[in-house]
Amino acid sequence: MNAYDSVPVGNDTDLGIGRRITDARNSLGWSQEDLAHRMGVTVETITGWESEERDPRSNRIITLAGVLGVSAHWLLDGSAEFAPDDSSNPAAAARAQLQSVRMKINELSQLVSDIEAQLDQL
Repeated sequence: MNAYDSVPVGNDTDLGIGRRITDARNSLGWSQEDLAHRMGVTVETITGWESEERDPRSNRIITLAGVLGVSAHWLLDGSAEFAPDDSSNPAAAARAQLQSVRMKINELSQLVSDIEAQLDQL
């Protein structure tokens, strides 16, 4: 099952990105915890995105679209139909998750390097 099976096709420009994330997640029958696990983020991050207290970073939009099986264009502005694109297949979703993990590894590696540099200066 993917998000297209139960979310109406059409123009969702009146909805914010948080509502589109929530609708796509709910259409898959996932909890916020499920989506957080698949995205490699905290539940608090998902809650922030869905409540529109914060926006997903651009690199997260692509991963989020792949994981939810929706187009990034629809996720961002709702003007495209809620329809499959190349990121809607399981392999693409897995690649998106892998990319997300790689980005986290790079971010953590940079953080480690920064901390090591700070320690060297002490």
